[in-house]
Amino acid sequence: MKHSQPRKRQRREAGIALVTALIITLITATLLAASLTVSMTANKLGWTQAEAESALQLADAGVNWELQYIAENTGQTNVTLMSSQPVAATGTTIEYPSENFPIKGYNGTVPGYSGGQFWVYASNDSAGNTAWDGVTSPFYITASGLTNGVWNRVQITTTSASIFNVYGSGALGSYTNSPTTVTVGSGSSVVVSGSAAVNGTVSTGSGSSFTAPTAVNSNTCTYSSGQFTSSNVSSGGSLCSRQAPVVYPTCASIIRKCCGQSSYTDSQAWTWRANNCNNSTGVYTYNSNAYWNGDTTIKPGNCSQVSGGCGTTLNNSCWNNAGTCPGTANTNGYWWGWWQQAPTYAVQTLIFEPGDYYFTSCQLAYNCSCQLIIDPQGLASGCTPGQVRFWLYDPGSSPKNDSVALPIDCTCPGGAVFSCAGTAQQSNCTTNSSNCDCGMFRIYDGKDNCSCTFNRPANCNDCNSNTVSGDFTYCCGCYACTKQPDTAVSSTGGCQAATDDPTKHGCTVGLCGCDSNRNHGCCHITGSCLCDKLTCQNSCTIQYKASAFCGNDPCSGGQVTSWCKK
Repeated sequence: MKHSQPRKRQRREAGIALVTALIITLITATLLAASLTVSMTANKLGWTQAEAESALQLADAGVNWELQYIAENTGQTNVTLMSSQPVAATGTTIEYPSENFPIKGYNGTVPGYSGGQFWVYASNDSAGNTAWDGVTSPFYITASGLTNGVWNRVQITTTSASIFNVYGSGALGSYTNSPTTVTVGSGSSVVVSGSAAVNGTVSTGSGSSFTAPTAVNSNTCTYSSGQFTSSNVSSGGSLCSRQAPVVYPTCASIIRKCCGQSSYTDSQAWTWRANNCNNSTGVYTYNSNAYWNGDTTIKPGNCSQVSGGCGTTLNNSCWNNAGTCPGTANTNGYWWGWWQQAPTYAVQTLIFEPGDYYFTSCQLAYNCSCQLIIDPQGLASGCTPGQVRFWLYDPGSSPKNDSVALPIDCTCPGGAVFSCAGTAQQSNCTTNSSNCDCGMFRIYDGKDNCSCTFNRPANCNDCNSNTVSGDFTYCCGCYACTKQPDTAVSSTGGCQAATDDPTKHGCTVGLCGCDSNRNHGCCHITGSCLCDKLTCQNSCTIQYKASAFCGNDPCSGGQVTSWCKK
């Protein structure tokens, strides 16, 4: 009995230890369970984040796909085929989270990745209610990515990239019965400072040269030879090729987009253009106030509208009603008794304000008495700056070739006038074209089976009988496309046969310099020259210069200005 108390204490202590062990075990199990839960949640979260990132990448892939699609379909005459539409494809039932309608847009996948897909469309508005019309800028591209049940969506704001801001020269025709798209005369020298692209073949005469820093052979699925070679690439440049052709819209298609009438025939489109032009209201000249004050500043006080404007035939006779450029008259006039001797005029000036001008014929021969100024700054009238666009088309059965051998000057920001011929005949002229935006002047020639030739003639004198030296530099974008190539871009980015219109033959731009050795002046375009066919004679230069102001230029794709996750 004396030892019973210690035994009770031992049993009590053993029971306490067991309870403590059970409590510790329970706590440990709880902690382990919590740890496992946290670990599983973290793993699930990591998996979800990885899938969300994949879905985001799929959405970005959709955006890139759409940008490429737009770039390759600028030549579409149907606006609904220029971009993916904000409508659900037939049979689509899948819905984006929180939306109660089938997802909209083109449904695509990324090659080599089978775990997801994307939907993409372009629209005028950020909500995706109105399909992009091929003209509105900026516009929106919305893309959604889905992988393993996880979604993501992005939207970019895009501005239209001008069709003139891609190539310095582009000869884009390619026809079964007429494959040659670039022709260089014997002994001629042609220099392109920018990319030069062809869809057809190149023909160069003996002793001639045609060089560019980047020569692009397009439509190689049709032509495996006969295009540019390494001899056409300037030092340090590159020779590139692409299987598909470059397909740009015809001039008539551009008008259809301008007026929003995609169903118009070519004839109807050109009729609309003829009825919506500024020939009668947009042509100005110096007035008597400028003449008697000897002030050549182009401003409303010195300039007035030409009475009756300018007709649809643009030739040297149009200057008959033009005022005199101040300071260029041979004599100022005088009185002799009761009889007045009028001044002898040396230079008369026509000034074209921002707007569209339609001509059935353009025949501008060199004449030192005729000064043509393109005024995109709106200085003469005081109007808002904008593009000046010349549209050349003849609805008759026998249209004439067009010719420009007259210098075309243009106004620059700040009021200076760039002198095309490199000879500053008046105080406000400059021979520096660096401030002149070539995007402010466009020439569209829609005369099929005809040509528009820019010519720098030899032996030119100004009105003071001084020899005019240097290049004739035209700061503009020249566009002459009337027939698309007989191959088109396929859905896979390759080639497919296109419907050929046997009634069309293409339009040609001709460049003709003073001589072949570049000593007395080149025919020089600063900007870009895009046409079905290009012919060059003697010394010619195409100096590529991107347009800062693109106005209503045709779109060659999109330039991303902002990106956001929706």
